[in-house]
Amino acid sequence: MESAASPPPLPNAMNYRYSKLGLVLALIVIAACAVFVVRVQTMERDEPAAEVRPNRMLELLARYAVGTKAVLQSTGQSTAELNDAMLRDVGTLSRTDEDALRILMLKGWMADQPPDAAKTVALAQKNEGLKADVEMLGRLSSIRDVAADQDWKLFFKRHGWMAQLARVQTLEAKDPARQAVVQQGMGTAMVLIAGMMLGMLAAVGGLVLMIWGIRRWRGGKLRLTLGRRSREHGGVLIEGFAIYLLLFLLIPWLMRQLPVSWPRWAAYVPALAALILGMLWPLLRGMHKPLWRETLGLHRGAGWFKEMGAGVLGWLAALPLLVLGMIAASWITKMTGQFPSHPIVEVFAGNGWAKLGAVVLAVVWAPVSEELMFRGLLFPGLSAWLRWLLGMLLAAFVFAVIHPQGWAGVPAIMALAATFSFLRMWRQSLIAPMTAHALNNGIMCAMMLLLW
Repeated sequence: MESAASPPPLPNAMNYRYSKLGLVLALIVIAACAVFVVRVQTMERDEPAAEVRPNRMLELLARYAVGTKAVLQSTGQSTAELNDAMLRDVGTLSRTDEDALRILMLKGWMADQPPDAAKTVALAQKNEGLKADVEMLGRLSSIRDVAADQDWKLFFKRHGWMAQLARVQTLEAKDPARQAVVQQGMGTAMVLIAGMMLGMLAAVGGLVLMIWGIRRWRGGKLRLTLGRRSREHGGVLIEGFAIYLLLFLLIPWLMRQLPVSWPRWAAYVPALAALILGMLWPLLRGMHKPLWRETLGLHRGAGWFKEMGAGVLGWLAALPLLVLGMIAASWITKMTGQFPSHPIVEVFAGNGWAKLGAVVLAVVWAPVSEELMFRGLLFPGLSAWLRWLLGMLLAAFVFAVIHPQGWAGVPAIMALAATFSFLRMWRQSLIAPMTAHALNNGIMCAMMLLLW
């Protein structure tokens, strides 16, 4: 696919009032917002939860381990060594005493024996809050009507699928409830294995596309450029992004501090207002509308379908970068003990309407809003002051840091952000990076829907 047509020459820099002061303040605001997000996320991870809830990421890996064991047992290939390796992987997600109890439940299942009584009692002595859970583990085999048992309902609310696993272990192998749990585990294992295999094939194809694209770029057949931007224009773009980020983070945080019960949709009102104000800020500062549209990439490029096709090709070509980012994330996980996770996983474990809302947010809202702000404002704004590579890396870092996956997720998210920036430089329009962003999030949502 050929490169998009180069944008027309842009007018000389305009005299924006207080442009240098605005740039300095904007950079301070962006840095402060990044620090604020990191601190809030750290506090939320370290602060004890008000109530015990299932650890969904641990639950997913536990389902994978149970399902893999069942598949291997059916073919006579299950081994203690492989079971221990899967238990170690699940153990990396253990953060609390409740997680430690869940690991004991899983160990019991993998070893075909009840959870270690001595270790569960030791946990209850260490943490009084687990006393009722340990007592429930001891009487699971004697409960005849689970639906009517209030203690069981509380146990299930606290531990989710792991509670089901402990419950069915006390049943006969041919019991329908036990077989249903095993089937759930096998379904999770099949989805993850198939996803990994398809991902590997796509990454190989992406590597071929990447090499082909690099060769075309070196041969001058593929252009990567943002067009001519003055520093004054760049400063105004950064101002708009800083306003967006400040309002996007500050207003919802202030709303949570008030003793008011807000409806769920209320949190999206300031987000929409922040997006609109940030996008329009260059116009409010005096930027001419044609320049504003070209600078933000608000045009059809070579046409909707060609731009969307370029977005798909660009995402595929960037898969090797994403693989490298995931490898780096695994190293960070091993060094810090922090596993990248996202609150949306909890949503996909919920009801249908919550899942639908999560899909709309991930596949529609996030690609549109984040590409407008990051690849429309921040990346071009920073690149007007710095070399494009440094501007891309800084914008990608801010993009990664404000996401809730934590430090372990930064390398992979930066790889995605760099991909979207390359697409912006290749196509000029935002349609391609929006398409790639929506495709990436859509695949993740599809995986979550299949897993749950």
